[in-house]
Parts: sequence; structure tokens; C-alpha cells
Amino acid sequence: MIYIKKWFEYYDDLFKVAPNQQEFFEELCKNAAAPKKVLSVECGPARISKNLSKKNFDVTATDSYPEFINSINNDQGIDKTQLHVFNLLPQDIGRYLGQNFFDLIVCCNYRLIFMKNKALITKFILDAKNLLKENGYLVLDLLNFSKYDFSKSKIELPVKESERATLYSTLTKDEENATYTLDQYVITNSGKKIDEVVNETVCPISLETFKKLAEDTNFKIEFYSDYNKTPFSKDSDRIICVLKK
Repeated sequence: MIYIKKWFEYYDDLFKVAPNQQEFFEELCKNAAAPKKVLSVECGPARISKNLSKKNFDVTATDSYPEFINSINNDQGIDKTQLHVFNLLPQDIGRYLGQNFFDLIVCCNYRLIFMKNKALITKFILDAKNLLKENGYLVLDLLNFSKYDFSKSKIELPVKESERATLYSTLTKDEENATYTLDQYVITNSGKKIDEVVNETVCPISLETFKKLAEDTNFKIEFYSDYNKTPFSKDSDRIICVLKK
């Protein structure tokens, strides 16, 4: 995923804080001792992290893109937040962050699939479990890839729209290597096309595969369609995966 420099100004518009998302996270931490400790992985502009920080949560925010990290650091005085901010790859959180420390770990906006393969995703889930306190939660916000026909060579993912821009995303199957690549472009409201994600390797993990990963790592797991706890259905566009240690 190499689009940050060109798409940076539109990211917050396209990936907004979802309805009831903050309340959902607060509810998961209701029994945790103060200060409640949260880790947001691949946090982007850290909008949800900033909101939680203002509610006296102790928030650590990481992202693999320095553009996001620099923006968060520059805004902290203005936002009156006190985030702990690190430029880290998701697969490195276990090396640099404390074990049995966090009450809640979140990774939103389907950024998990950019870890490229199942082995890295499995490592991330195991590392997250080690970083969580007992009875802590890992929340992963994913696309429901199980609703698509992966026998096809191309899959059009849901369009994301905002007042200023529209994001289009296409998965392409590499038959020879049994892998998938992602192409994305943005059309601004002025008609400008921003096309920078080309043949980016991703790992579109299915619900069935994810269930197996959670079971293998001894997490208790629940699935929802949104942050209002709407029961998950096979036709849902997204999956809110809640894993309890």
C-alpha cells in the first residue's frame, strides 16, 4: 500500500469513524482498571485514538507510514491529546511493545490484509495476544471476503464515497502463484483521478480462515456486521471480529 502521499488529504474523508465505533470500544474496556490502555495498529490519522485519549484512555498509536505518524505528532498540541506514537509495521509490535499491557488492541479499515500473507497475519494475532492483559480484546475490522466468488479473476470491492472523493478497489487473482493483488484509485469531486495502488499484494482472508486462526490461537471470538452489534450475516459487507483473550 503505497498511496499515502497522494491520498493523504482524503483518507479521513474515505475512512471515517464508524457510527457507535467509539462507544463500542469503550464498552469493551468498561471493566478494565484506569487508565484503560488501548493500542491502535495501522491507526491512519488516529481519529478514534484521539477521541479515546480525550476520554482519559492511555492510547498507543502505530502506523507503518511515516506520513501518518508525522501528522499525528504535529497535531497533538492542537488536538490536546497525549498519544504514544510509533512508526511500526504490524508484524513488529511484539518486538517493541510491552507484554500483558493493553486492555484493547484494534486494527481498522481492513488494513490487516496489507500484511500480504497468512503467516504474517497469524504472527500479528499471536503478538497481539501476548500484548493483551488477561480478558483483553483484539478487534479487527475487515471486509467480508466470503461473500465474493474467488473463482473469478477479478473482484470489485465496495465503493467508498465521501463529499470530496470516491475510492474504487479491485482484487485480481494471480492464478500461477495463488495470490491476490489490489488496484485502487480515487476520483475527486473535481474529476481528478489519483491512481497509485497498482498490483499491491494483499491477503484477502475469508471468515472461515479467520475463525480457524482464532481457534488455533485460543481466542474466544464473536462476529458482528457493524459497531451497533448487528448480527453478522453472509451478505454483510464487513466483519467486526472481536477476539477475547
